[in-house]
Amino acid sequence: MKRIIYHTQPPKGGTPSFYAAIKLMMASLLPMTGYAIPADELAAIKAELSEPITLRLKNRNTVSGNPFKVSKDQIQIASAEGAGEIIFTFQTDEIREISVPGESYKSVAAEWMQAGNTEDALELMSMLYAQRGPLLPLLPASESHFFTYYVDLVLDSPKPARAIAIIQTLRPQIENPEALRALDDSTLESYQTLELYDDAVPLAEAWVAERKPFGESALGYYVLGAARLRDEAYEEALDLALRPIVFASPIPTDKLAECYAVAVSAALGLRERPYAATLYQEMQTRGFQWPRKDRSLQATLKEITEYIKDHEEDTPESL
Repeated sequence: MKRIIYHTQPPKGGTPSFYAAIKLMMASLLPMTGYAIPADELAAIKAELSEPITLRLKNRNTVSGNPFKVSKDQIQIASAEGAGEIIFTFQTDEIREISVPGESYKSVAAEWMQAGNTEDALELMSMLYAQRGPLLPLLPASESHFFTYYVDLVLDSPKPARAIAIIQTLRPQIENPEALRALDDSTLESYQTLELYDDAVPLAEAWVAERKPFGESALGYYVLGAARLRDEAYEEALDLALRPIVFASPIPTDKLAECYAVAVSAALGLRERPYAATLYQEMQTRGFQWPRKDRSLQATLKEITEYIKDHEEDTPESL
């Protein structure tokens, strides 16, 4: 059953109506980022994303309004009614479909990501998430699947800590096994990036136990290998890092550069400097760059480059 609360008296003093206030609130939720998107285009996007949603009910009625209170069991929306507003409350089992404005911008965000325009993609995805995030429990699972890409953008942004909260919102809504797998990877990478190692290590152990070293990602081997480095368990760290390197295929493997860096670090820890130099040179030959995000690996880069510089005239066998 729906409950309707009438607000028929316009507010005193000429202040904005409740309905207008809801729209202002929705607009304020849209993040104020770097404005890489042109101002007129940005204004058009924000205007469309602030438009009312539409509920199509099982009794064939249709109601439009701005949501302001949403749970998995219930939604409240405010609709304009003359000079006042009506607040509708619906149980979720009364709703057949929810239409949210701005659907086309999801395709735009995907196109920008594919084109490498990550700054604009992050800004647009932030706006889409601010609009749709509260509604995710009521929307099809595909909506949550889409925002797994947003997690990756946030991880590469100046404020990666936001990724954890986004993941916690998305995970209960995810159903597709591949999307769950991608979200698990994002979770593990989030913990590693934020140096939350106590959270990262158990996930990495499970990752390595469940996956093969010749897949599309070496994330778990990198994270667990780096953990063994911190424990000075160099032989285990080297073994973990080498597994995806040995099995690497011509298809690019995510986090393989990080595995090389861990392997070089472990070899140095074992005082196998010539072998560390060989691994570093192999890494360069294969076109991998030293990972800059992991602060714990930067001292290794300095040590190995100095070692190779000091032995520039040596043959590879005598390094």
